[in-house]
Amino acid sequence: MPLSGNFRREMLKALKDAKKSQTGEENSESSTNNMQEERNDDEEPPPKASSVVVKNPVNVSTQTPDITPSKEDINNNFDINSLNMAKPFEIPQKRKLPKLMACMTKNSLENMRNKALFSLDTLDAKGIRRHKLPLHECIELELKEAGFFESSDYLQDLIYDNIQILAEDEIGIVVDIRKREDFLEHICAGLQRAERERDRDNKKKECLELLKLALYYSEKGKGILWLAEKFFLAAIAVASHYLLDGGRQKACCKYHYASFLLNKYTDDMEEAYEIFSDVRDSAIGKDWPLFENDSEITEALRDAPNSVFIVTVLELHKVLMSKARAVRAKDPAKAERLSRLAERRAKDAGDVPKAAEAVIEIGISQLAMNSLNNALKSFQKAYKIYEANNDINGLCISKMHLAAVRQRLGDHETAAKLLTEMGELAMQNGLRRHLGRALHLLGELHLKRERPDLGTQHLEEAFMCFMGYIVQDQKYGVSKQKSTLYTDLDTIYKTQKQEVLDEDAEQSRVMMAISAGQELMGSYFAIIEKAASCTVAKVKVIEWKSSKASWWMDQEHHKFIPCLCPSHQRTPLDVLWMRLKERSTRNILEDDAKTEQVLAREATLEDIRKLRSSFIK
Repeated sequence: MPLSGNFRREMLKALKDAKKSQTGEENSESSTNNMQEERNDDEEPPPKASSVVVKNPVNVSTQTPDITPSKEDINNNFDINSLNMAKPFEIPQKRKLPKLMACMTKNSLENMRNKALFSLDTLDAKGIRRHKLPLHECIELELKEAGFFESSDYLQDLIYDNIQILAEDEIGIVVDIRKREDFLEHICAGLQRAERERDRDNKKKECLELLKLALYYSEKGKGILWLAEKFFLAAIAVASHYLLDGGRQKACCKYHYASFLLNKYTDDMEEAYEIFSDVRDSAIGKDWPLFENDSEITEALRDAPNSVFIVTVLELHKVLMSKARAVRAKDPAKAERLSRLAERRAKDAGDVPKAAEAVIEIGISQLAMNSLNNALKSFQKAYKIYEANNDINGLCISKMHLAAVRQRLGDHETAAKLLTEMGELAMQNGLRRHLGRALHLLGELHLKRERPDLGTQHLEEAFMCFMGYIVQDQKYGVSKQKSTLYTDLDTIYKTQKQEVLDEDAEQSRVMMAISAGQELMGSYFAIIEKAASCTVAKVKVIEWKSSKASWWMDQEHHKFIPCLCPSHQRTPLDVLWMRLKERSTRNILEDDAKTEQVLAREATLEDIRKLRSSFIK
């Protein structure tokens, strides 16, 4: 008997409830193993998947339910597959905790949390402000809050100047100190120390603090030199009000500023020269130390004398020598005057090598003015100074210039002797550059004396010396040529750092080519004269003009050119007989080579059979 539609719906609902209760019971049993379940006696047990709760159990138990769909269900679009396709209800599970290490307990976790909290940076009002505002504005406010109003205003002026310089910078090398926290902090600390000393009315220490800032930023590259110059000028301005030491502190500040200008701005030396002159005038007759404490001495002045006057006149000597070399080509008379002034400055400092260097420059200027006798006297004076001080480098330089004067005077023998002595002295003392120069000048001297064969030889040796192909054994004094491979190159005296004198080597190479050409020039004129009557000479000239073939070398094909000149005397028939004879000789040599190749093989039985069969044929 088919069931009604309402009854069938109740059965389906009961089956779904049973499924839900079964899945819920399994999940509860797995998650709550240690809990006890209290139930009342009056409560009915939860329905299972195998039992169905209905209102009329008698009918359900005695009769098998027929669940075939009725006409009413079909009309209501009942889906029979929904009975088998019911999905189980999924309960959302708890989030899984991360796995902890075995050693991590509740206390250790708490300790780790506390340590992480305490390691965080604590932000006070200043820290919060530095996170909200630009750093330079924060530092200016902090200086004002701390009472350093002058430092704050000075830093604000520096920032403004930096902005102006950045606007004019087209290359992009100027440093923007607003983006450099280390520079801002360093400047702030230095300005604070200087202002403290100013409040104590200690001008000297205030000047020293500003001078330290200037020297510090003078070594930080081109992009920050403007800041160093600002601090130098500020230090000089403060030192001008401190006169208890007679002006020593001001002279020291001006010396450092002039040295800064001379080393960093090499194009314009006039301002540095004027400042050095003022410092020298104020330090004459006074024993002022440049540094009062040894800890204040910088690395650049570690070996310099600790005297304001001496270091100033030495810097003046350096400036005067640079100016003399710069104007020597255009105005040698002015270069001579500047060199004499440099000599006096070197004598004021008591530096004999510097004085001899100035005397050499005087002689070069006199040689440029064609005053040969005065130049000879100047070089001889410098030679005596170097000889008294046993200065090998100076002796080589003075000999080289003496040889140049002797050559201008026409005394080539004495000039060659001086250059030979110079090369010998340089070789004995390991001065490779001077040895190369001596060889180069000897080559040029022989070339001017129309001895290109000797000139080419000396110029080639000079080139090899400059490139480092010759190695000098200092122990035995023997020179030898090494391999020309780059891996085998070395200087003439083995040193840790290999040095190749490229410019000098290029000059020697060019002069060597000129000398070699001069050496072949005579033979070229001779072959042109000979070409009028000699066919071979005419062919050589034609080959030189067309393909730059060497006319000074006899090629293989030149002996097969018919020529009736007295030196060759070859007719066309003679050339033909020579060709035939050469061909027959070539065939005989080829046959002999084949026979030797066959006999040189191993004497096996198969080779003997092949050799016998070839003879039988």
